[in-house]
Amino acid sequence: MLQRKKYRLTAGATATALAGAAVIGGVTFAQASTKAAAPVSPVQIVVGPESEPGQPSNAQCPDGMGVLNGGFQSVTFSRSGGGDPYDGVTVNAPFKNGKGWVALLMTGKVRARAVCVPEAQAPQAVVGTVGDEAGDSVARCPEGTKAIAGGYVRETWYRNGYGESTDDIIANAPTQDGSGWYARQFHGKTVARALCS
Repeated sequence: MLQRKKYRLTAGATATALAGAAVIGGVTFAQASTKAAAPVSPVQIVVGPESEPGQPSNAQCPDGMGVLNGGFQSVTFSRSGGGDPYDGVTVNAPFKNGKGWVALLMTGKVRARAVCVPEAQAPQAVVGTVGDEAGDSVARCPEGTKAIAGGYVRETWYRNGYGESTDDIIANAPTQDGSGWYARQFHGKTVARALCS
């Protein structure tokens, strides 16, 4: 019988404590709030300006921040008279210094976007060598790091007599072992860029 009463007192005290305070033997014990404040994210998204046709858009990270990843949004994308696309995304990559993201269309308008984090958390930017025509360019990460993002910058880009794109990026990915980032064009030469951590 004593054990049952003790259990009831414990259960009652626990239920009261969860409500905010416990009253035991006429004495009130305050219950500390265990609800944690939501963490503040250090990530900042930066949207670059709308470019002029065939010109780059740069999304520059604020001072004290570096780029973690990025991408682009085409504002205009050139089409043929029949409506087929003939533009190309010729640049989509981190800055060489890792402080932002750049994007470029062959003829259209574009906006780059960058995911920026405090410099202490930002990966290291690495630039690959110029690939051969239709060959790979590889940006190798420093020893002990892996590629967590990357992109490419075209060195050459083929067009037909009407100015329409006849080239494209056919590889833009981490290497199979994760030790770098590689890119390849269908016809032209490209340069891979990696973000390593």
